[in-house]
Amino acid sequence: MPTPVEKLFTRKTPRIRQRTSAAETRMREADETVRNVQKERQAMLRFLAYLTPYVPLFAAATLCGITNYAIGWVVPNVAGYVLDLVSHANRHVGRVNPLYPALDHLLAALAPQATLADKINFALVGVIFLLACSGGVIFLRSFLANVGGQRVIFKLRNDLYEHIQSLSLSFFQQNRSGSIVSRLTSDIALAQNFIGNACTLLWMDSLSVIGVVIWLFVLSPRMALISIIVLPLWVISVRFFGQRIRKASHAVQEGLSELSGSVQEKVAGATVVQAFAREKRETRLFHRMHRSLYDRQISTVRLQALNMTSSNLLTGIAPITVLLFGAHEVLNGRMTPGMMITFYLSLGMFYMPLQRLTDLAAVIANAGAAIERIFDIFDIAPDIADAPEAAPLPERIEGRVTLRNVSFGYDPDVPILKNLNLDIQPGEVVAFVGPSGAGKSTLVNLVPRFYDVTEGQILVDGLDIASVKVKSLRNAVGMVLQDNILFTGTIKENILYGRPGASDEEIVAAAVAANASHFIEALPDGYETEIGERGTKLSGGQKQRLAITRAFLRDPRILILDEATSALDSESEKLIQNALNKLMIGRTTLIIAHRLSTIMHADKIVTMADGKIVEVGSHNELLAKHGLYYHLYKAQFEHAFSQDNPFREMTGGEVAPAWSR
Repeated sequence: MPTPVEKLFTRKTPRIRQRTSAAETRMREADETVRNVQKERQAMLRFLAYLTPYVPLFAAATLCGITNYAIGWVVPNVAGYVLDLVSHANRHVGRVNPLYPALDHLLAALAPQATLADKINFALVGVIFLLACSGGVIFLRSFLANVGGQRVIFKLRNDLYEHIQSLSLSFFQQNRSGSIVSRLTSDIALAQNFIGNACTLLWMDSLSVIGVVIWLFVLSPRMALISIIVLPLWVISVRFFGQRIRKASHAVQEGLSELSGSVQEKVAGATVVQAFAREKRETRLFHRMHRSLYDRQISTVRLQALNMTSSNLLTGIAPITVLLFGAHEVLNGRMTPGMMITFYLSLGMFYMPLQRLTDLAAVIANAGAAIERIFDIFDIAPDIADAPEAAPLPERIEGRVTLRNVSFGYDPDVPILKNLNLDIQPGEVVAFVGPSGAGKSTLVNLVPRFYDVTEGQILVDGLDIASVKVKSLRNAVGMVLQDNILFTGTIKENILYGRPGASDEEIVAAAVAANASHFIEALPDGYETEIGERGTKLSGGQKQRLAITRAFLRDPRILILDEATSALDSESEKLIQNALNKLMIGRTTLIIAHRLSTIMHADKIVTMADGKIVEVGSHNELLAKHGLYYHLYKAQFEHAFSQDNPFREMTGGEVAPAWSR
């Protein structure tokens, strides 16, 4: 029979394995995703709507491209004209090139007395001049297309980032930051590739193919039919491979997103990785995920290579077939050598756009998958939004907070908070205590409306927070957490995050109040000191004091302190507790603390268990009840009571309860 310990680990092993391979599971799910053609089409139409304001730019670029093709169209016709002049061929054999009479007339007008050699020189010099002009046209086409593309991507990326910022906290808890960032980087880059290549080339090449086909039929209907016989096969090839490339590309983008999320997470947690000597394990996990991504990329590359091979085979065999047929036409006296050369060279203008359209099919497939992922984010609606008739809170509220029959669960079927009722008066200091998982942090996160209650109401100064503007509510709430986030930049910039319009004098006053001015001014660059990513150049206590400075500057009426001193040494804790005591003056303060010594003087202590409020009262009142708070207090200080003097000093001289004597 297994021991209880063995049973414990037997139960947990599958969970650990599942957690380890969660990213790989999501990558596999991308492979198994069934295409939703309607969804893909809608995403592409929404993306194309971003191009609408810049249609003139793309139209001008397309016109430049067609002009360049028109110049290229002149070259084979002039080449055939010159060849027939040189060979003294009878130009009335078979079908006559309609351009020949026009060239005859032009040369006669420019040089009436010109010899045959002069005509040839004029014709070829004219072609060189046109080709030189095409260089400027090519530059203009590329410039206009790329400017339009950059403007579209600029607008799309800004809108996507703005939408991400509007999403609720639940979105960021369910999606890793690296995965979100990949939508703004790699997916946007693929969409940009689509604009840069497809928006102008697609129209330009399509119109050019149509124009060249018409001209080939003008030159020789029989040879034109042979030339376009590959078109049905080409369309089948493009559709066959395009669908598969799109799905494979979607799987690659999902894999890249998961890999980015994993890497960013592990790089940010490098201290933990090294502290537990898990470098080799993380390398193995990275290799596994990277190998899975590599396999998907190879699959995509294989499909793209097969697509190109098929296209090259079709567009390579067809010209030789046409040349073979044309040679017999010349030998049988139904076509001049110049006409055959004109037709053969014109085929290049037919098959080159076809080849490019084949490449574009892969680009569009890759970009289509990325565009679908981008609009998947746009389709996520924020859980927290202003009601239609929402009004802002008054600029200066009193700070009364009322809970009426509040219930909440991240999953509505699994409630975490159950029918809570509580009235917090303006300026009261209220502490929430209880065992882990009691719902303390969840409760205080409902006050700034990071989540909406499932049932009941939360009122601030008698106003339901669901009926006021979210921004005005959060402007009235300040938070100091156990692990406060600081951003790359200077100390001043991080303090100003609390109130961007504050003056230098107000910043200094807030730092003095938070006991932070001394260490800031001791730094070489003072308030302009760069603190590194997440404040890595500062100690834990210094970061915490900056967070308190930020809260002082914000001057909120409602203050939330969530384990604000639990991870600090005793010296830092004294400084920070002193700063917090000053910060709490005149504000409604909600405190979560596991160290009961820090909240004994709170106006009201709320004891929670299993998502319910089980006791409310002052420190002495709750001790006298001998309830849950009494047992939490006893468990935390039982060892301290065995040393009477230190305990008295810690608790401010308070007499220990009877059970400690």
